[in-house]
Amino acid sequence: MNTITVLLLLLGLHMAVTERIRPAIHSLAAQGILLGLLPFLAAPVPAWRAAGLGLATVAVKSVAIPLILTRAVNRLEIGQESESLLSTKTVILLTGALTLSAFVACARFGLSGQDRLGAAAGLTLLFSGLLMMTTRVKAVSQVIGFVVLENGIFLFGAASGSDFTLPIELGIFLDLFVAVFLMGILMLKIQRAFTHMDVRKIHTLKD
Repeated sequence: MNTITVLLLLLGLHMAVTERIRPAIHSLAAQGILLGLLPFLAAPVPAWRAAGLGLATVAVKSVAIPLILTRAVNRLEIGQESESLLSTKTVILLTGALTLSAFVACARFGLSGQDRLGAAAGLTLLFSGLLMMTTRVKAVSQVIGFVVLENGIFLFGAASGSDFTLPIELGIFLDLFVAVFLMGILMLKIQRAFTHMDVRKIHTLKD
């Protein structure tokens, strides 16, 4: 469990600081596989429920969403640089500060051992996703940040002992898949209308 948590944290940190889109998508897919193992390890749920939730997690987070993002990158001919409003050094410092804040906060929650590590890693992913959504220039990178944020919530819930309820989790996965699917369509429309995916230029548009 601790090994999976550490790998999830490292993949999240890699996506937060990397300047390349395709490696970030690959890390997102790897995170989906690792998250699919959590239902088997984190909570005493029935085997059939853990298997269903694990398969749904892998199908949505490791296959469907990365496939949509990869197709968007290919069809829209988006450059491979993710581009950020902040310098690479600033992003690294902010990511480090957010990681430290997450661990300090979880220590104050009174959690210990494996629970503290999982909760802190979940909070770090949540903060990293928010950072990506607010500082990245390209819409694809912001979508990746959105999924990382949701992955953080999933990991935090698993670490805090929340029971995995199959219908609820499947509903969340469906919502996430639909959201990313619609974002993919929206990106295609934006690219056709404005010939770019730079959100800074879109923000300057007026009625």
